[in-house]
Amino acid sequence: MLVRATTLVALLLVPAAVVRADTGGVAAPGSGSVKPDEAGGIAYGARADRPAALLRISGAPKLRVSVRITEQRASVVIARVEVLRMPGSRRVAQAQLGRVRVGRTVVVRFARPLRPGHYIIRVHAHDGAGHQLRNVPRVPLVVHGRHHTQAPPVAAADGVFPVAGPHTYGDRFGAPRKGYSHQGQDILGARGTPIVAPLSGTIGTTGYQASAAGEYVELDASDGHSYFFAHCIRHSTLVAPGQAVVAGAQLCSLGATGDATGPHLHFEEWVGGWRVDAASRPINPLPQLRAWDHA
Repeated sequence: MLVRATTLVALLLVPAAVVRADTGGVAAPGSGSVKPDEAGGIAYGARADRPAALLRISGAPKLRVSVRITEQRASVVIARVEVLRMPGSRRVAQAQLGRVRVGRTVVVRFARPLRPGHYIIRVHAHDGAGHQLRNVPRVPLVVHGRHHTQAPPVAAADGVFPVAGPHTYGDRFGAPRKGYSHQGQDILGARGTPIVAPLSGTIGTTGYQASAAGEYVELDASDGHSYFFAHCIRHSTLVAPGQAVVAGAQLCSLGATGDATGPHLHFEEWVGGWRVDAASRPINPLPQLRAWDHA
């Protein structure tokens, strides 16, 4: 697919967190231990309201993507735009932006029109030292057509339960927290139990937040939803951003890193992408989990 880059979009690098060891224990996280600048299991620092990049989509089915990088630690980043078809997260187009100056807007035009269906448009970028930029945008897109107006539904029972071992349910979605509500479902299990992908998809991001999510993985899945897995054992993550995975593939190991008083998986389900923009929102994952648990 031919592309032409005429302007650039910006990404913000989340400051590195101080490492804290996986401490083990038996209790699930309780209220009162989350700091005011944290939400939903992950801390964003002083600018929790600011995404890593600004990404605007127009012109479908002939796609026009404008990107602006806001990363403050480097003056230039190396970036690309990818178009993934859903379900399945199959890459159907990409544009290599090359070296992009931070603070400028770049516009990429895709000459070939997209077929009707559902897509995810996302940005990958890293600085000159190879550090991956975090909290990059992933924007859902629907291209309507005469014969295809929505993605084929994926049955809940077709998935795999994310904790591959004995488990019980802990704090639920909506449980009160200091300044916000719990945005996921806690699943208690033995430390070291494999955490696996419930559906096929593409890894959106991985990282570590010492005072919040601990070691975490985020998956853009084949059902069009994004799934977030937190509190993994430190350095247990086996996947990388942009990597395609199949249902049942191990992502990390169940632990108690970050804001956790005992080994458990904090599991979130998002529609509209994981923290992509104001339209992104978490939903109660318990019905989906129970369907997988009894499949």
